[in-house]
Amino acid sequence: MAWIDEWAVIAIDDLVTRQARAIDAYMRTAPDIATVVEARRHPAGPEMLLVDIRTGVPQRPVVPIERIERIGIALGADEAMPFVVMIREDFPDTEHQQLVPEGFPSAMCIDDRPWDEARLTWSPAELLQRVHLWFRRAARGELHDPHQPVDPFFGLSPLKIVVPTSVLSGTDDVELVGFRTSDDDPDVLMVLPVDSMPRSADASRIIPVAYTVPPERMTRMRRAPRDLAALAAVLSDRGVAIIPDLQERVRRWAGSEAKDRARLNGALALIVAMPVVAPNGDLPGLIDLRVFITQKTVGEVGVALGVLLPDQDANAASGFVRAIPSRDVDGMQLTGCVVEMAQVHRAFDAGLAATLGGRQTADARKVVMVGAGAIGSHVAESLVREGRYEWCIVDDDRLLPHNLARHTLGAMQVGQVKAAALGHHLNAVFQPTAAGPVTKVIGCNVLRPGPHADDLGDALAQAAVVIDASASVAASRHLSDLDVPGRRASIFFNPSAEAAVVLVEPEDRSTTLRDLEAQYYRSVLLIPALERHLTATGERFAYTGACRAVTNRVPETRVALLSSLAAMGLARALDAPGPSIGIWTLAADGGVSVTAPVVSPIERHRLVGWEITIDAEARAAMVAMREGALPAETGGSVIGVVDGSARKIHIVEPLPPPPDSRGTPAAFERGVEGLSDHVTGKMARVMDMVRYVGEWHSHPSRHPVDPSPTDIVQLCHTAIDTALDSLPGLSLILGDDGLNVVLAEKV
Repeated sequence: MAWIDEWAVIAIDDLVTRQARAIDAYMRTAPDIATVVEARRHPAGPEMLLVDIRTGVPQRPVVPIERIERIGIALGADEAMPFVVMIREDFPDTEHQQLVPEGFPSAMCIDDRPWDEARLTWSPAELLQRVHLWFRRAARGELHDPHQPVDPFFGLSPLKIVVPTSVLSGTDDVELVGFRTSDDDPDVLMVLPVDSMPRSADASRIIPVAYTVPPERMTRMRRAPRDLAALAAVLSDRGVAIIPDLQERVRRWAGSEAKDRARLNGALALIVAMPVVAPNGDLPGLIDLRVFITQKTVGEVGVALGVLLPDQDANAASGFVRAIPSRDVDGMQLTGCVVEMAQVHRAFDAGLAATLGGRQTADARKVVMVGAGAIGSHVAESLVREGRYEWCIVDDDRLLPHNLARHTLGAMQVGQVKAAALGHHLNAVFQPTAAGPVTKVIGCNVLRPGPHADDLGDALAQAAVVIDASASVAASRHLSDLDVPGRRASIFFNPSAEAAVVLVEPEDRSTTLRDLEAQYYRSVLLIPALERHLTATGERFAYTGACRAVTNRVPETRVALLSSLAAMGLARALDAPGPSIGIWTLAADGGVSVTAPVVSPIERHRLVGWEITIDAEARAAMVAMREGALPAETGGSVIGVVDGSARKIHIVEPLPPPPDSRGTPAAFERGVEGLSDHVTGKMARVMDMVRYVGEWHSHPSRHPVDPSPTDIVQLCHTAIDTALDSLPGLSLILGDDGLNVVLAEKV
């Protein structure tokens, strides 16, 4: 009880601290729970109330907590957070006690909020409630969250140490160094292998050494060690022998040359990784990091360890020489090596990014992103900060001033290749304490890679995912057709930048980006909410005098919001095996509507060098119209996506018969009334990305789907007409036996 002797007993009426007087007044109104026994004052000014608390423990508590426990409530003169200590010397060790220096009483952890926040609602009643609840939960073994460290931390040093995860493993042969990250705050230090330290850094501050406590030896640290001898004893009890390790390290570090001065005259920082062990023994996979910093230099510690001697003759530039032979450890000197304790901040890396983003582990899939513009830069940065993917960025475009209105890069990157500048920007999120997420940048046009063809080919061949962020239909289709195994995705804004679109192939690539593009157009054609999706255009702005040098006037707030939605949708889709189409539309008032069309399975028909793709929804539409017309035949025109250079046609929508069409059980004649306007309107709604591609009609029940002589004649006429556009004539015949795709091409 020596500590309490420093606090003089005073009359309760002599209390001057406002909080102390308020607590005393409240306790008088709750005698069935608490009784103020006496008041004390420290010479430095703080006051303390000794209070008997009726703990409300059950008959068989998990730990030996008595029905009445005496506590001390210490209160600072400047209304700091109340500090609650146990007066009983043999109070049991429980979770949620504060880590205090040796010689201090056990202390409750009753509030984990910063005092600036807690004081807004603080009252004596709340304090008593928290104390009483702490006792009740402690007695029942309910204090601890299994995901928290077993030792709550209240810093005893102003130092803040940033440590990469890699430092905690494989450090036996790696010398570490700590350096300041900011000139205006000397208490923030970053730890790195010495070879990774920035050249301009001040490395004379601390020399870190890392240790890990085995999970099976982990127990709660009840008292913070005051000196190196006490720390060695604490860690020895937990299976870590630091004395022989430090002796060997200091021997290696000891040199008599000037370059050794910074090392031997720096402070020693012992970083200890402690696995979080739940009260039931479970290991949630979390690590609690602590650092113990010596007030003496590494050289002085080496003297205490018996491996160094002070240089009496001043011949050694470092001020120390090796002790030959080594001497025994000097226990008194080791006790004189006072240590401060500070909590370590784990450096931000992909693993921590994933954890903070709500996931278990980082996603290390290799991704190639084509396009480093507005949406690409925003989406990539969001996903990097979630610990997602190892990136290769492809783009030959250079950053210009007008790009800065809605890009993540800055003015200093103007004129640089976007891919390289964005790669450097994203790597800076983790570096220098962890490897950057962007491992390759290729400054080329994906359609014409030129001398970069081999690099681009290698990157695409290794990628698990290829993301098109180019806002180029040609690039998207080119990437879709490449013979590489990676899954494809496409992200883009609509023309007015009021919506973001994400298309993602399934893992097995049974549906390609081309197929998703066609189904996306059908959604725009058929869903009323998307009527203006591709027809609305924003206000244009000419950023130079060139005729094509125009851009949309779109605020960064809109681009950032839509990009975040696209990043979220892309990540979720890539975490699932199936295909996905997602459209996020932003209203003028900030509301967001989501359209997620169901992706239909597709079937492909290869005829006379052409590939015709029809999906289940288009086919189902024809089936429904046929069944509605039976026993008569019916039919209509077909619109779709045509890529003549790739010789591919995707059926988007089979149209119903015009009003003047005639169908009987033996024949069908498609009318023309309103057809031209209907098709033209469809084309305009999707910016002419679809066109007329052919005809469909049905056959009656119990009739085959083979083309009749009349069908063949009509198909030939169609082929002659479509040949003017270098396209084949296409006829889809639907019947009881399914769908027959018939193609004719003029030669």
